[in-house]
Amino acid sequence: MWFNLAVAACCGILFRSAPLSACILFLLVICHSYRKQRSVYVIGLFGVSLFFYFYTSAEAAPDFDWTDTERGTMTSLLSFTDDQNVDGDYFSGVALIEDQPVRFSYHIKSESEHKQLLSRMPYFRACSASVELRQPLPNTNGLKFDYAAFLKRQGIRYQATVKQIDWLSCRERTLGIVDKLKLYRVQLADHMMQSGRYNMRYVVALTLGDTRYLAADELAQLKVLGIYHLYAISGSHVALISVQLFFLLKRFYLPLHWCTAAMFIIIPMYTVLTGLSPSVIRSSLFILIYMALKRYGLTLLDALSLSFLLFLLFEPTAIFDIGFQLSYFISFTLIFTSNLYQDRRPISLLVLTCLISQLASIPVLLLNFNSFQIIGLVTNLLFIPFFTAVMFPLCTSILLWMMLLHSLPDWFDSLLAIAFFINDALIDVFSLIHLPDIILANQRAEVYVILTLIVFFVLSRLEFSLVQFLGGAAMLLLLLYGISALQPHAEGVTFIDVGQGDSSIVESGGQLLVTDTGGRMEMMREKWQKRRKENDAVAFHLHGVLKEKGYPKIDYLLLTHPDADHFGEAVNLLRLIHVDYLILNTEAPGHDKYAELLGLAKESGTQIIHAGQLDKLQVGQAVVELLNTEGPFSDENDSSIITRVTLGRRYLLMGDAPAEKERSLMDQLCSEQIDVLKVGHHGSKTSTSDELLECLKPEYAVISAGRNNRFGHPHEEVMARLNKSRVHILNTQTDGKIEFLETVRTAKRP
Repeated sequence: MWFNLAVAACCGILFRSAPLSACILFLLVICHSYRKQRSVYVIGLFGVSLFFYFYTSAEAAPDFDWTDTERGTMTSLLSFTDDQNVDGDYFSGVALIEDQPVRFSYHIKSESEHKQLLSRMPYFRACSASVELRQPLPNTNGLKFDYAAFLKRQGIRYQATVKQIDWLSCRERTLGIVDKLKLYRVQLADHMMQSGRYNMRYVVALTLGDTRYLAADELAQLKVLGIYHLYAISGSHVALISVQLFFLLKRFYLPLHWCTAAMFIIIPMYTVLTGLSPSVIRSSLFILIYMALKRYGLTLLDALSLSFLLFLLFEPTAIFDIGFQLSYFISFTLIFTSNLYQDRRPISLLVLTCLISQLASIPVLLLNFNSFQIIGLVTNLLFIPFFTAVMFPLCTSILLWMMLLHSLPDWFDSLLAIAFFINDALIDVFSLIHLPDIILANQRAEVYVILTLIVFFVLSRLEFSLVQFLGGAAMLLLLLYGISALQPHAEGVTFIDVGQGDSSIVESGGQLLVTDTGGRMEMMREKWQKRRKENDAVAFHLHGVLKEKGYPKIDYLLLTHPDADHFGEAVNLLRLIHVDYLILNTEAPGHDKYAELLGLAKESGTQIIHAGQLDKLQVGQAVVELLNTEGPFSDENDSSIITRVTLGRRYLLMGDAPAEKERSLMDQLCSEQIDVLKVGHHGSKTSTSDELLECLKPEYAVISAGRNNRFGHPHEEVMARLNKSRVHILNTQTDGKIEFLETVRTAKRP
């Protein structure tokens, strides 16, 4: 009964975003009720579904000008929470302004302020500050992950740029029990890090769920190997702690009801102590409900379903959290299949549970990330038992020692060194294995429902034989690989919103040409200013667009010239996705900036092509002509490679070429009229002359520039020229991503 009610609640929530899928699931649960002769529950199922449908209804997001998200500057009391992080010269987290949560950021002014902040973090303190409020920008590239919606689900409607903080005005806040536990958690993490012991940042992540101290490249490597979930506190950690704790209490010969009472106190405290992630809350609720109601005949499935309903009742938007989805879906799957692998040997049981968990995660991962790491099927078979038997117990012992005695004996360093030597050796070995990920473009919701049913069919084969199960799993992966390889791709040109920069893609016949990557100017920093986690912007615009379009690699990456706002994210892009050919002008002024990129390209097997050796290339049905590839060049902008693309429409992408370059190349540029002009230099008045517009006569002009950029792009003079020529203007500032496919559409108006 409880399971059917949980599915009905899920259908009610999903009906707004995926009505057909919600109806399919609801029909399945009704059929299940009839099959079990429980037709009396159908009315209850309708009631629960309708309740959650109206309970989770939200007001429509107000439409606002994407170029004006500021809401004014004010001096107010900034009440910090436990969510704080100092990374180099960047201080960020969540604070309260007039009892409303905001996501704040603050650039630390000096090294002395940096040291002062690290020595005494302002957890749960209120300080007078000057802040500039702004609304979080929606996803202007139309991607599934919307940061503004993510913040809104946390009750955060504004971001705050803190201009100045009066540290002398800071005062302690009055705290409740939960906030005191949160304060203890972050102070304990800081104390453990200040001990300077071996790899303590991993210990903190594994025991307290605090990943602030892990560097971006460390996290990226774990994600590539499909084992990142082991380094973040999850429901499995809670289950392991609960089993160990209950066993320990029983060894002291305590009465059963005393053991149960102790668990009801310790588990909620541990949930708060590990950061209140959805998977931890799920596991804690599940364990406590089962312990409380087991005597009344409640099954594991009933307990999990009841925890699902309670969770959604208090936090209905949690269903959109990836941790919530994975935790519940994998748990439901393991319980459903528990009778299929009983009486098996421990090693066989471990292998099967790992495989079942990985297979169950496939629909959720493809839905949220458009990718599934095949290598994870192998890595988890070794890492899960290693973490269960060695790493997690050792780190938990260190945590308890630090909590009770506040310091560690030296021999713990030796144990950690041995454990991490094995851990690092396994990572190094698996890093040498290159299995292609499954990349699947965005699909209709019904496709993921069908995929889920296929996964359960494969799992049901375990009832007959292990061979049938493994064969079914192999066939499932081959099917996904086939769909990934044969999935249709669009034909057209897309201009991506990368802020103050340029990036576009030409896609035709399943092939891909990416021109520029966007980026920003990196300032020289002192040692204390350097950050562990730089803003890897390419993952949230260009690479995100490519994944959602279903591209596992880039055929051609063309970099027009060595300005940071055009090639600055190229290194990060090559670390995320394979590039077959890298095209650039190695003789352009400033070409020495390409040094790191060229080294990485050679390591990853990317072939480097000098643009001067390539007049034209074919990308599917698209013909791409390269202009301005031969010098001499006066500066970096003057050396911009100009591309003319013919794919149904004719496109001319001007890079940052100045008006003088336009005039010198007028004969080549105007050899034929074009339909779409990618306006030069982000709409600067130094480009896009009247003469160029007169000879090209474009129907559309595309401008790529950052909102409220310090250069004032696009300049009024350019806008006046374009309007005078009666060109339809599209601007990433106001329109976001701009796609020229069969029709012209933007992220603002898809």
